[in-house]
Amino acid sequence: MEKSVNHKNDCGVKRTLLVRVVDWLCGTLLVGITIWVLYRYGALPDRIPAHYGPDGVIDGYGPKSMIWFSVAGAWIVVGIMTAVEQFPRLWNLPFKVTKENQCRVLSLIWHWISTTKLIVLGLFIYLTVMSALGWNLSICFMPVSIGVPVANSLYWVVRLFLNR
Repeated sequence: MEKSVNHKNDCGVKRTLLVRVVDWLCGTLLVGITIWVLYRYGALPDRIPAHYGPDGVIDGYGPKSMIWFSVAGAWIVVGIMTAVEQFPRLWNLPFKVTKENQCRVLSLIWHWISTTKLIVLGLFIYLTVMSALGWNLSICFMPVSIGVPVANSLYWVVRLFLNR
């Protein structure tokens, strides 16, 4: 892969409405799940589900404080992905970014990162809520948690290659 170093935001492209809405939604969801766990924490049993099998059935328990690992994980992942968005010069792409295509490439990658961020956050929130409630996961969780991010990435990769 060729490292492209000339694709900073020199073209004046602004974050699209989709990217701004998704960023706002992610921030709102992060604050919301944190407040929800804070509110419910005292009512949680001493032991909550801490691990699920591939079929979504609870197969391990831990102290209720483990709920904070899900919340912290969501904040960390969203934070890292938000930071990555800020440094397009560091992105490594399999094609040359030119002056002619840098605006399209930047816009598409912002879409890719922001939609991936929302999907991953949704998975963290689902796990957090299910653990707090002590419920098994849906049998569809494993295929969805793999399939949706892969499908999202394939969509944006195809768009990138068609619009470079």
